[in-house]
Amino acid sequence: MKKTFAAIVKRTEAWDPGREAHEQDGFEHHAAFVAGLEAEGFIAMAGLMEESSDVLFIFFADSVAEVRERMARDPWQQDGHAKLVRVEEVQFRIGAPQQPAGG
Repeated sequence: MKKTFAAIVKRTEAWDPGREAHEQDGFEHHAAFVAGLEAEGFIAMAGLMEESSDVLFIFFADSVAEVRERMARDPWQQDGHAKLVRVEEVQFRIGAPQQPAGG
C-alpha cells in the first residue's frame, strides 16, 4: 500500500498575478500533466489555498523522493511558474483520502 504525502507548491515570480491560472503560459501542458497524475491515482486531491495562493496536494506514493521526482516533470515546475517547497508523509486520522483499488 502506498503512503500518503502532503505537499505545498508555491507560485513564483514567473507567475503573472494579473492573469487567471488558465491564462498563464504553458497552462495546457501543466493541466495535461496533472490530469495524468490524477488519472493514475498518484494525486488524490489538490486545491488552492485562498490566502496564500499556494496549492496543497495530497499524493499516494512510496516516498518523498518519488513525489519530488515526479513533480519535477511538471511543465510549470520546469519553466519556473511554480515550485514544490514542502513534502511530508501524513497520517490522516479523520477523513482520509481513499486510494484507488489496487493502490
